[in-house]
Amino acid sequence: MIKYYNGDCLEVMKELPDSYIDLCISSPPYNIYKKYNTYKDNRLDYIDWQIEVWNTVCKKLKDNGHLFLNIQPTRNNYFMPFEIVSNLEWQVQNIFIWNKSLLIDGYVKGQSFAPRSNRYIANGWEYVFHITKEGNTDIDQKTSEVPYNPKWAKQNQKRYGYTHRPTVNSWFIPYETVSKSTVNKLKGNKKHPAIFPKQLVEQCIKISSLQSGIILDNFMGTGTTGLVAKELGFDFIGIEIDKDYYEFAKGR
Repeated sequence: MIKYYNGDCLEVMKELPDSYIDLCISSPPYNIYKKYNTYKDNRLDYIDWQIEVWNTVCKKLKDNGHLFLNIQPTRNNYFMPFEIVSNLEWQVQNIFIWNKSLLIDGYVKGQSFAPRSNRYIANGWEYVFHITKEGNTDIDQKTSEVPYNPKWAKQNQKRYGYTHRPTVNSWFIPYETVSKSTVNKLKGNKKHPAIFPKQLVEQCIKISSLQSGIILDNFMGTGTTGLVAKELGFDFIGIEIDKDYYEFAKGR
């Protein structure tokens, strides 16, 4: 089952049964005054709106479900992510830091966008909050292990066969964007200010330990979560209010 909806996520989620979704991986529109067609991005009501959205997601998740919420602070409100997650009905179980060095046309190009300020340093990371009903849902450390090969570990590898280590709460995953030359080649309004990396989605799925089930992305954007879900054999429900992004995601 692969379903795409073009509409307001709160309205669409009303039509979904409660305790229906196994896993939600999503990232809301940044509260940085970008125009996302129909969503109002006003700082005064952004936090209340986000609390309502994610509490609705929690109602749609099964009791043993997982929500991976990627959100970053802004200079206007560094504590905004915590104002949101601390007011949810479910609990924060893990907090991950996504180190998002830029990946431009397939090549790592540095730590982040070049800062255009003589006061502030460019932000090269974002939060990924792992949220569950009671904050103690089982995860799979084995499937989320990462390879390592430091020189000092070679003897241990030889003796014990260790080639991987458990994942930690800091992930180095290049941030996917496109160069100006590539943007100029795109047809229509298919550019997105924040494209989800496939590796980030894959890592969340691994930690959840799920092998099958329904994945929701209620802010689908260009559809990376759905693309990974399809590749791994999961069912998927994607919701996107922007018509251009919705059409682009369906075509991936």
